[in-house]
Amino acid sequence: MTTLSSRILSALRCLAVPVVALPLLAACGASTPLRYHTLVRPDPAGTEVSGAARVLVEILPVAVPDSVSRESLVLNTPTGQVTVLETDRWLAPVSDEIRQLVADSLWRSARAADTYQAPVPTGVPVPRYRLALRLERFDAVPGQAATVVGSWTLRGLPDGPVQICRWAGAQPLPGPDAAAASAALADGSRRLADRIGDSLRRAVEGDRDICS
Repeated sequence: MTTLSSRILSALRCLAVPVVALPLLAACGASTPLRYHTLVRPDPAGTEVSGAARVLVEILPVAVPDSVSRESLVLNTPTGQVTVLETDRWLAPVSDEIRQLVADSLWRSARAADTYQAPVPTGVPVPRYRLALRLERFDAVPGQAATVVGSWTLRGLPDGPVQICRWAGAQPLPGPDAAAASAALADGSRRLADRIGDSLRRAVEGDRDICS
C-alpha cells in the first residue's frame, strides 16, 4: 500500500510540472510590445527631392552625449533623475535621425547635397562646405519641456575660415507619456536643423554673421 501511494504521489508531481509552467508561459506571452518613435516626420510643405545641387556639404557624423546613444527613450526629472523606457525605442539611432533632419534642411534652404563618404571630383563649379554638429542636450522633462541644444562648425572647402554657431531651444511638454516626449524632441530637433540650414544659406550668400 505504501509503495502504491508513493507511485501515485510521484506521478502527480510529474503531472504538476506543466500545470505550474502554464502561468509562466502566459506571462511571457503577455509581455508589453515594443513601441518605436522617430524624429523624422513627414514634411507638410513637401521637400523637393530632385534637381541639381547648388551646394555640396560634407555632413560629418553627429556627436551625441552617451545618455542619448541608446535605443530606449529616456525621461528626466527636475531633480536630475532619469527613467529609461525599455519598451519605447527610437526607430534609428538619434545621431542618424538628427543627421537626416539636417540633410533635409540643407536641401530646403540652400539646395545643398550631402557628400559625406562620396567622391567629389576636383574643380566642381559649386560651393563646398564641411559641417560638424555636436548635440549638447537632448532632454525631456514631462510637465515642463523638451530641450535640444546643439553647436556646429561650418567651413568652406578647401581652406575657408571656420565659423562656429550654437542654438538652444525648448518645446513645451505637458504630457507624461513617451509619445508626447518624442514629439516635443522631434520639434526641437527640427528647429535646430532649420537653424543649421539657415546658417549655410547665409554662408553661401556671403553674410559675415551666419549664426544670428
